[in-house]
Amino acid sequence: MERVSVSWILRACLLFMLITAVWGGVQAEQGSDYVPGEVIVRYANLGSGTAVASVASSLNAQIGAETIYTDEVMGINGMQVVKVPDTISVPDAVQFYKSNEHVLYAEPNYVITLPTPLGKGENIIQGLDSETPGMTIPNDPDFDLQWGLYNTLNSSAGRADISAPEAWNISTGSSDVIVAVVDSGVDYNHEDLAANCLKGFDFVNYDEDPMDDNGHGTHCAGIISAVTDNSIGIAGVSWNSKILPVKVFDATGVSNTALEIMGIVYAKEQGANIISCSWGSHIYSEALKDAIDSTDALFVCSAGNDGYDNDEIPYYPAGYNSAHIISVGASDEYDMLTWFSNYGAVSVDLLAPGQNIYSTLPGDYGFMDGTSMSVPFVSGTAALIKSEKPGYDAGQIKNLILNSVDQKFWLNSTCATGGRLNAYKPLSLVLPLNADFKAEPVSGTIPLNVQFVDMSSGEPETWHWTFGDGFESTLQNPTHLYMKPGKYSITLTISKEGLSSIAEKENFIHVKPPYQPVKAFPDGKGGFYPVPTDADDDGLFEDINGNGWLEYEDPKLLFDQILFAMKEEPIGQFDFDKSGFIGFGDVVKLYQMV
Repeated sequence: MERVSVSWILRACLLFMLITAVWGGVQAEQGSDYVPGEVIVRYANLGSGTAVASVASSLNAQIGAETIYTDEVMGINGMQVVKVPDTISVPDAVQFYKSNEHVLYAEPNYVITLPTPLGKGENIIQGLDSETPGMTIPNDPDFDLQWGLYNTLNSSAGRADISAPEAWNISTGSSDVIVAVVDSGVDYNHEDLAANCLKGFDFVNYDEDPMDDNGHGTHCAGIISAVTDNSIGIAGVSWNSKILPVKVFDATGVSNTALEIMGIVYAKEQGANIISCSWGSHIYSEALKDAIDSTDALFVCSAGNDGYDNDEIPYYPAGYNSAHIISVGASDEYDMLTWFSNYGAVSVDLLAPGQNIYSTLPGDYGFMDGTSMSVPFVSGTAALIKSEKPGYDAGQIKNLILNSVDQKFWLNSTCATGGRLNAYKPLSLVLPLNADFKAEPVSGTIPLNVQFVDMSSGEPETWHWTFGDGFESTLQNPTHLYMKPGKYSITLTISKEGLSSIAEKENFIHVKPPYQPVKAFPDGKGGFYPVPTDADDDGLFEDINGNGWLEYEDPKLLFDQILFAMKEEPIGQFDFDKSGFIGFGDVVKLYQMV
């Protein structure tokens, strides 16, 4: 692991001398949401450090306050943390400092607590296929427990994972990319983390040993960048990016604003490209926002586990108005919002897997639930993008991630993008190799002969087509004959020099039954209903009563006239259940379609 800079060793010593005496008061009093007796003050720019120090010294003397952290220690110009005497309350001290014209703001040193792990999961995936075209499947023995990376539980719903195997076919990350895990520390000796961990820092004990004595930070780190394809344990989203452990939460999961600010500033000075923040609270801190705004890093932040609407009840730091913060909610194995996740059609950007998540723990492995687990999926994906596009800034990476989610209509009211993280799509957008195709015709009656034309860029070397009916081809421009009615999704996977790109078009080819004219149903009064119609041009005449739209009267009429349909109507036009004949199954299917 790399060594921390000398300046930070000196700072650590200074911090230890300054604060050891008061660390016993860091835990909040029962029922309090701030550290007793501590206030964060930020002074306006007075032109020189001497002038700021003079004003600060004067104000402190007036109420008998002592400086705990100077702005040099905090890393933010004009920001200090002071200890006020027991004779004055923290709210009164805050108002005292705020009343001075040279103070930008003052606030309590708020206490933040890590989310409590919500539960354990179970093995839900079996039998991964390492030969699937367009995918890279690692040999880590517990990869089949990591449904968030590759979910075979409900393939009919689109897998509900982040498409990690497809992403790894493009990139497995770079050791030049640093992801800071600002959390409870990291087990940097873990068999599945050691090779990817840098030397970090512990702001709880003010030393160079950010060992995790809580477990939360290690679990997050493993999701981001566990050593992968090493025949040990699990896979990380970014196989090769580096983890910078920054310990700001103690063994009980408690931290405060001052420690978090110092951790963020440290991560900035160590060159972190992405800062992963799986914590937060409903308290707005101007000081914490200033620290975030002082960096160029991408901040990935959890939306919280209260089940609240963050549009109504904001959660920070995820809720700060910042161009380089991503707010992440939690999805489950079925692409649904989890029962615990906060949400917000405006304030939460996207969802990512956050339930039954298997990852590293200190000296072990295990499951956790929470938006804390969703955050590192996004952080790892950001690391993959940064690996491929080193010149991209935080805003560009954020926009790329948010513009390439897997959108689900039922998520529209839960987050701004209406979708769940996809790691493959943003990588495919930055590649020179991009799959694309067209077909002619895309609609017609059986037998339907379709010509597929490769329109990919980047001069691919191989092609793999799936036609949606069980048949495949490796030709560049194949033709395919469809003999069964239905709507078929087409996938083209191209590859070149170990990279691949995938284009998929859902329900792209529409094959209809052979056309036969239908007859009007008798109305029982000596006349006939209007002739049934095929309003959606799919070859099936769902509008039984001929009034122009599908409604409950249509299956009712078909039920009444089923014998007539069996005898007089062409089978293909009324075979809604694809059974090969007209019967009561078609009535049931038509009811379901309504």
